[in-house]
Amino acid sequence: MAKAYVTLTGERIDLSGLTAEEKVFLGRVVKAYEAGEAYPNFVNRVNAPGSPALGGGQWVTEKVARSPLYRVCQDLADRLGITQGFLAVGKNSSTKRAGFIEAASEPDFVSCEEAAQWIGLTAEAIRKAIREKRLPARQVGRTYLLERKAVDAYAARSGREVSIASGANGESTTGAGAKPAKRRRMAQGTR
Repeated sequence: MAKAYVTLTGERIDLSGLTAEEKVFLGRVVKAYEAGEAYPNFVNRVNAPGSPALGGGQWVTEKVARSPLYRVCQDLADRLGITQGFLAVGKNSSTKRAGFIEAASEPDFVSCEEAAQWIGLTAEAIRKAIREKRLPARQVGRTYLLERKAVDAYAARSGREVSIASGANGESTTGAGAKPAKRRRMAQGTR
């Protein structure tokens, strides 16, 4: 089974936490989708009382609506509805995106803190590079995600070595001696 699913709007849903029962149900739903089951029948299949997509209940509660299984099933229903003419494509939607994806095909993302540790900078220096458009990042809420390849390229452009080894406390060993000297210079008001 695929590790993740990308919705019509480009949202990535992690499928690694599904139970065995949910995986079996999702497999059946995917087969019905691939067979081109009629949209109303498909929706009834997903929303039937006791369905694993409804968490075994009979109502779509907030918890159910947030669950990965229900969101994937609803997206598949939307795709069928669009294909069969029951629904229209929204302006932020694309039917050309693949649904299920393997984790290996997704870019490897890191946080600002991880990127900083990786190349021996502070997280604030990474955020500054993002603000100054020297380092591309994707903002998710209040967090920036950076592709590891972009961080490596930024490090190369900056003349920094990527630290593969790290110290016992998890801090990068690259440039470790320079940080105390920089703090002293800043405290004295010099650069």
